[in-house]
Amino acid sequence: MDRRDSIRVLTVGFILIFSFAFVELVGGFLTNSLALLSDAGHMLTDSVSLLIALIAQYLVVKTKGKNMTYGLYRLEVLAALANGVFLIALIGYIGYEAVQRFITPEEVLGPQMLIIATIGLIINLIVGYMLYRSSAENINVRAAFLHVVTDTLGSVSAIMAGLAITFWHLYIADPILSLAVCLLILPSAYSVIKTSVAILLELAPSEISAEELEGDIRKVPGVLDVHDLHVWSITPGNVVLTAHVVVEDLTACNTILKDIEEAVKKHGIEHTTIQLEREGHSCPPSCPLMSQSTLKGHSHTH
Repeated sequence: MDRRDSIRVLTVGFILIFSFAFVELVGGFLTNSLALLSDAGHMLTDSVSLLIALIAQYLVVKTKGKNMTYGLYRLEVLAALANGVFLIALIGYIGYEAVQRFITPEEVLGPQMLIIATIGLIINLIVGYMLYRSSAENINVRAAFLHVVTDTLGSVSAIMAGLAITFWHLYIADPILSLAVCLLILPSAYSVIKTSVAILLELAPSEISAEELEGDIRKVPGVLDVHDLHVWSITPGNVVLTAHVVVEDLTACNTILKDIEEAVKKHGIEHTTIQLEREGHSCPPSCPLMSQSTLKGHSHTH
């Protein structure tokens, strides 16, 4: 499947999931169902993940502007962070309401809740099938598919609560299953916030060891030293590396650069900027990463 088809699939999936997340949100308030509200939050998570995947696909083919040398990839991160914060707030609200309903159970419109949850399950199955057909060929679509799979479990929980309320008037099932869905959402919400903040702070990706990375570069024939090594992510999986590398012979720069690129690819880094230099070269005193105690021959790794 080419990128144009992936964009089409993601667009249809996003419209369906986002539209019904809004329907479930309204339905949750009208039926007084916390399970529907929590499932609406889960569907909103999936719609944002679909939107992020859609933006990523679009940005792959978008031409960079003069003032956007990295494109607009950080929009993914900002959207994901906003989504994570919203979900934590929603989980807090549902958790508070659930505790109140354990103390004082409230009546829920079971049949209406059951109908809405069932439609939500059908939409999740349709979108899941669409994404599954493309998931093997596209990592963004695969990630979105996994989100929809977990949301399907949320819809099943809401249906179970609807059945318990409709046929046995077990209103306590609503707060119980709403908390279950919240616990299902919480790890992904926390992970989204943690990853987004780490990227915005330009921390090294957790799966990459800067020490091992520097060690592998030092092992390249002709390399004497490595300093000012920086590694960070533009978006998850899009890692960038810059470094100053001291070499014996600048005339062999092409061979050394090729060997360094091969060494860092083992760590999942495709985008590198390497400055080759002779011994004795150092950053100017104006370098903002230098401290007064390391004005000469300093070395810093990030």
